[in-house]
Amino acid sequence: MRKTVKTALFATCLSVLAFNQANAATEIRYGLWANQGEAQYEGAMEFKRVMEEESNGRFNVTVYGGDQLGTPRELFTQMALGVTQMNASGDPGIKEIEYLAIPYLMKGIKNYGAVLDTDFGAEWNKKLVEEREIRLLGFMPRNPRQISANSEINSIDDLKGLKLRSPERDYYVESLSALGANPTPMAFAEVYTGLQAGVVDGQENPIETIYAAKFYEVQKSIAMVDYIKKPAYVMVSNTFWEGLSAEDQALMKKANDASNAVIGKMLPEQTSKMIEEMKAAGIAFTHPDTKPFMEATQSVRDTLGTKMWGEETYKKIAEIGRKDLD
Repeated sequence: MRKTVKTALFATCLSVLAFNQANAATEIRYGLWANQGEAQYEGAMEFKRVMEEESNGRFNVTVYGGDQLGTPRELFTQMALGVTQMNASGDPGIKEIEYLAIPYLMKGIKNYGAVLDTDFGAEWNKKLVEEREIRLLGFMPRNPRQISANSEINSIDDLKGLKLRSPERDYYVESLSALGANPTPMAFAEVYTGLQAGVVDGQENPIETIYAAKFYEVQKSIAMVDYIKKPAYVMVSNTFWEGLSAEDQALMKKANDASNAVIGKMLPEQTSKMIEEMKAAGIAFTHPDTKPFMEATQSVRDTLGTKMWGEETYKKIAEIGRKDLD
């Protein structure tokens, strides 16, 4: 009798365990650079809300802000291994997509989407899947990149000879050089002390980055030149993606759209507050005529664009990039 009871109890436990496993929520680890309170982080939290609520709890999303899970390249490895399912960063994984950030090539985030919706855009995503086992889910809005310096920049002429920190990519270095500056590649972690010590005269970044890194403490002005309009790229593990139903794939896209709607509302409000705080701290904001900036970097676009994509594809990209879509 006792043996029968134990056998029945064991069978019941196995049934409960099997039921729990069958009904356990699918985990999504989502890494990004933004911290709690920032528009992009709150956008990721909206992604979480939509995925969890509209799937009736079949998904459980955990958002890791502040690069807690590592650099974008480290996250790519985690995603290929299936440890992490999503990330958002400025690194799209392959140069064909990254070089859309060549100065003044894209007018806005919708232009990026239009380029990726082409046949050659589909080929890039195919390459991304084959080489890195990840795919592009969509975009996340960010502010355009501006130029800060320890002197006012009222025109392109004021950049002449300025030592400006640049990321170690040719399109940054060559663009700043074309603008008359002296580009100085430097790791991001060294920028504040480099500005403080006068190793460099200025740098370029989106307003939210300049504010978060407190570069305004060691600069005198910010020139609003919108010289690079670059979104963050929302990436998903291809193995994870292919394991989803068509309905759940559609839900992920819907959740990312909802995320962008939140960011689109919050980012301008936060940016205005950041600018006011930096003005109060003594920063002068200037608005130079950007036409000379665009003209000065035309050769950079033509040379690097043709080198990266070929002349015919570059012309198509440039045509899409100039459209008023946003």
